[in-house]
Amino acid sequence: MKKLLLSISLWLSLPGLALAVNLPDGYPRVGNYFLDPEISDAEATELAQWDIVVVGFETHYTSPNAFKILQAANPDIIILAYVTSEEVPEKHLTVTDTASPVYKLYNQLNSRDDLFLKNTSGDYLNFYPDTRLINVITEWKKILPRFMTKQIIQEDPKDWDGIFYDNCFNDIAWIDDEVDVNQDGEADFWKTADAEWKSGMTKMMKQTRQRNPNKVIICNSNGEFYTYINGRLIEAFPSSFDGGWTGSMKQYFDVLQTAKDPSIVIVNTVANSTEADNYQQMRYNLTSTLMGNGFASYDQSVDSHSSLWWYDEYSVALGDALGDPYNVTSNAGPGDGWSKGVWRRNFERGIVLVNSSDETKRVILEDGFEKILGTQDTAVNNGNVVGSVKIAAHDGIILQGRIAQVVNDPYINGTYAKVFSSRGKQLRNSFFTYNSAYSGSDVVVEIPERNLTVVADDTFVTIYRSGVVQTRFAPYGTGFSGGVNIAVEGRRIVTGTQSGGAHVRIYSLSGKLVDTGCFPYGPAFRGGVNVAMADVLRNKPGKEIVVGAGQGGGPQVMVLNKSCKPTGQQWFAYDSNVRTGVWVAAGDVNNDGKDDIVTIPGKGGAPVVKIFTGRGKQIKKSFYAFSSSNASGAQVAVSDIDGDGDNELIAMSFAIFNE
Repeated sequence: MKKLLLSISLWLSLPGLALAVNLPDGYPRVGNYFLDPEISDAEATELAQWDIVVVGFETHYTSPNAFKILQAANPDIIILAYVTSEEVPEKHLTVTDTASPVYKLYNQLNSRDDLFLKNTSGDYLNFYPDTRLINVITEWKKILPRFMTKQIIQEDPKDWDGIFYDNCFNDIAWIDDEVDVNQDGEADFWKTADAEWKSGMTKMMKQTRQRNPNKVIICNSNGEFYTYINGRLIEAFPSSFDGGWTGSMKQYFDVLQTAKDPSIVIVNTVANSTEADNYQQMRYNLTSTLMGNGFASYDQSVDSHSSLWWYDEYSVALGDALGDPYNVTSNAGPGDGWSKGVWRRNFERGIVLVNSSDETKRVILEDGFEKILGTQDTAVNNGNVVGSVKIAAHDGIILQGRIAQVVNDPYINGTYAKVFSSRGKQLRNSFFTYNSAYSGSDVVVEIPERNLTVVADDTFVTIYRSGVVQTRFAPYGTGFSGGVNIAVEGRRIVTGTQSGGAHVRIYSLSGKLVDTGCFPYGPAFRGGVNVAMADVLRNKPGKEIVVGAGQGGGPQVMVLNKSCKPTGQQWFAYDSNVRTGVWVAAGDVNNDGKDDIVTIPGKGGAPVVKIFTGRGKQIKKSFYAFSSSNASGAQVAVSDIDGDGDNELIAMSFAIFNE
């Protein structure tokens, strides 16, 4: 996923230092609270899918290779070192590996009994089974920040983005009626105990920030330390202790508004099951989180945060949020309270709805939207185009905006298109590539980021900027009417013919002839030539021209250099005896950073898609883009059609033109 670097100045005791983290520039944002003491290479590969991960502070010692895998697969991943702020698991007190960070931190407690929290009888207190509470008003408030800074963060500063403190309680009197926080042998008055505890915890957070002015610091629990920390994890959302969904959402937004920038909230829901198939509960977590700017997290239980559960919804590219959420019935916003009902938030490429009420609701949509085409809960994510949706109580749904065009690669206006992964999995609903500004069967290349559109008809190529004609030229003369193919790359337009001589020519964006080109299939061949451009050879200067023989020719692919000279790379993508020709596209279709060549036969051939390297090696299994009996011919394109930063493969059928 693409990321946006946010640099936020922290005006603390060390002015002028800036905190820089890579926050996702689109949604959904997802987090993983993964507390297994070791991470295998396979687990790290999966874990890299999440935007933010919380792992044990000892993980760099137990699993150093995991960090290499995480950062290689996801350079913008945020990795936080987990440590409890106020307790120690009893098993950590018996660790004997002197090189282990666990030993280095906790072994000192074996000779510092004064650091533990006790009651007036001298009993150790605990919040969680098999642990001992540590008293944060003692020297521990300095020991822990110093250790986490010097022994963890500064040891591997490029690998750790910050610290995650668990159990940052505001108060402590509730732990035991006879709690003795100030260690005077007498039970503390509850207000006194809570005030001293909060003071100690506040000093711990302040110490941590002063030692780590440019790192992320977040806590678990409702500790009010947002002068120094960036946010919190909300565990077991929506909790009755927090006031159910309404109260939990208020807490969520309060943290987003009051925590130190950039505010980071991980909204965690637990399944209380080892099974990952409670899709409704997962959606309720995710869609609730998407009402704000936090990170959704869904895993097994509060006792087992170590799940690698990935869902269809996590892979959707919604883009940036378009404003605040609102209640679809009352039009209330977050500032009006989180009343029960259906809430909606709009995004660049879709909408999110969450139903917090106790009954099923139907929502009428002003425009048609598309459900996710998923593989998990297919009763919900069936890819249908809908004008209204029914949402069960305590459920939610992500709806995608309809795809209407291919960008940055040629399409023939009016074709029926399907979207695939490089493995042949259909990713979105089919659609027609039609722009009413141009005639049906025109070849169109739309490049939105440059406000540039290039259109080819039977004779002319027309160049538009922001919808205004800049220039128009006839690459093969005004007497030619056999149809023009185009590819646009940088400042160049490569043209081919749809019939007649297979003449490739090269023009500038102003319509000036740059190179008279070539006849890659010889001057005698009269079936035209299909064209594409990309860096398919990689070790050659400039991007190459990829050509495929037109109708009546064999399915021969050739790679030419930028001056239309042969590179020696040519092959038949299909049976050399057929005369369907071959359509070509080029780009990075499997998102490995390397441009590939995609092919599909012309009219008369079965619509089999293949993917090759620039040297003719097939790198993925072929697949049918349409029915195997559909011989109407098709075109292919490589385009980031949903804006998620990864290219998809689009196959476009000519059937409509053959009727």
